[in-house]
Amino acid sequence: MKILQVSDSYLPFPGGVAEHIYNLKKALEKRGHDVWVLTTQYYGGTREDKDEYRDERVIRIGKVVVLPPLKMFNATQLTVTFDPLLHLHVRDFIRRNRFDVVHLHGPLAPNLPGIVSHYSPYPQVATFHTAFIGFNWNKIGKFLFCRDSRKIRKYIFVSRVAKEAIYHVYRSTGIIIPNGIDFERFYKQKEKLIKDQTDKIRVAFLSRLEPRKGLDILIKALAISDFLRNNVELIVGGDGPLRKKYEFMARASGIKFKFLGQIERGKVPAFYKSLDVFVAPSRGGESFGMVLLEAMASGVPVIASNIPGYMEVIKEGFNGILFENESPEYLSRKLMFLIRDNAMRNSLVNNALRFARKYDWEIIAERIEKVYLEVA
Repeated sequence: MKILQVSDSYLPFPGGVAEHIYNLKKALEKRGHDVWVLTTQYYGGTREDKDEYRDERVIRIGKVVVLPPLKMFNATQLTVTFDPLLHLHVRDFIRRNRFDVVHLHGPLAPNLPGIVSHYSPYPQVATFHTAFIGFNWNKIGKFLFCRDSRKIRKYIFVSRVAKEAIYHVYRSTGIIIPNGIDFERFYKQKEKLIKDQTDKIRVAFLSRLEPRKGLDILIKALAISDFLRNNVELIVGGDGPLRKKYEFMARASGIKFKFLGQIERGKVPAFYKSLDVFVAPSRGGESFGMVLLEAMASGVPVIASNIPGYMEVIKEGFNGILFENESPEYLSRKLMFLIRDNAMRNSLVNNALRFARKYDWEIIAERIEKVYLEVA
């Protein structure tokens, strides 16, 4: 089949959706499909990044615009495609090409997938990656995009949380197919990103530095306890609008820390291999938690807030630990418990490895392929 994937973000632009589409494209190509991507221009990243992701079947139009974190946008950065002639470019591209299936990622909005949905006459599938904090803008969007929503033959949700944000608005049933990971890429990694020797326990965070991701909760949790303050080094991967604030906060709290900035995609497995514990303290708005699976596949024990999206990945005491959302006190106690209990850490790691292997992209891509065959 000739398949078109559509998204406002694609590698080397960092993010879970970009990672999702890149790996899905590779897995589908292994299965013999002709896979194209329509996305936007990204002017950041290194020259090596751009060379690595250059592909004649990846068509880039316009330029990416990242809006700051606002509550009306799920308290996270919003990625949109800007081009004064965007509608004309999309319409021309659709007219010049024929596809068996068009797969939209994040549609039903005035964005690139939404515009493609409007102009495309081909069978459409849509994956919804988002959960919401506060107001669900789809309640308004359904009036604006009702006609285009009827063109989508199959709705895919990456989790129950993502489904609940959409299905009752558009009256769609759909199917849940979770995010995937390249399991072997993380499992087989040997080299560590941080090579300096230390007697400290490395507890890490990896995400955008914005309010929703909750790094301040982790910093406060480490500062509460003398044991953690004296025995833990916080490793922060990622960048964002709150970096200076969080660096000041960590310095003032008296904890030992390293801010590494944005981790290049090729170095992410080596980042995980450098760690003793991985923490995901997000306040909400997470539909799944791909970073949890990546850490699990890397053999790192995981602690996460007990928000719905993360609870679909972590089974308490089996493949990870959950703490009360937005509570540094709970997180501090859970960290001390995990650090002191070698048997628990080993049990979590072994169970998590078996769990994460089920989410390998070869397995997930086969499920998505079956959806394509239904609608084509």
